Amino acid sequence: MIKLTLFLPLLAFFSACSNASDNITPEFNSVYFTGLESTKVENYKEAILDYDLTSPDEKNLHFTNCTQVDALKETDVAMHEFHLYTMLKANCKALKLYTKAKASTTTYLSELLVKKNIGNLPATAYPFVNTYDKSTRANKTLSSHQKKLEYKTMDDGSIDVTTETDTLLYQILSTGDFNNDSIQDAIIRIDWHVLNAFGKGSKLVMISRLSKDDEFTEVDF
Repeated sequence: MIKLTLFLPLLAFFSACSNASDNITPEFNSVYFTGLESTKVENYKEAILDYDLTSPDEKNLHFTNCTQVDALKETDVAMHEFHLYTMLKANCKALKLYTKAKASTTTYLSELLVKKNIGNLPATAYPFVNTYDKSTRANKTLSSHQKKLEYKTMDDGSIDVTTETDTLLYQILSTGDFNNDSIQDAIIRIDWHVLNAFGKGSKLVMISRLSKDDEFTEVDF
């Protein structure tokens, strides 16, 4: 049985760099999953939700589990709730990854979302703009790519970031070994809002680091 852990502040999530004999249990931060009713999850398909969205014809869409969310398409939801649609999709994807995660023996993610480290996240840990923008972010950090990078730590352990074009909120939804290398990874949800234009949504990224001297990297999943 996997426990959904409520933890504040979020940085307590991480251990310091651990010895190989340690066993670091996967964790999920249900604080950031609005509508998740389950306090324990034995199976992803059995996790209980209580969440509502609106269809394009203004009918109520009620969700009691993530399997229903998996089947949901962008066109099934009213445009004004697109940001909620992307957030719900991200939350369920993170929960599915969590239920499949293994315990890790080592972590190099201590103090991941803190002011001294947020600029060291990969520049691709950012909302998708277009393929050209994505290509310019390859092998760069947020601080080396963005002309403006201001941030402040929130009381719940997330971090609020402002760039020249967007405001973003970085939140760690889960940690665990998601790619079977025994090293702890982190799943971060990025809630974003475009400045001076219409557009907001959520994106999920997985971050890892293979040693205390390596850079943070984005992991495909």
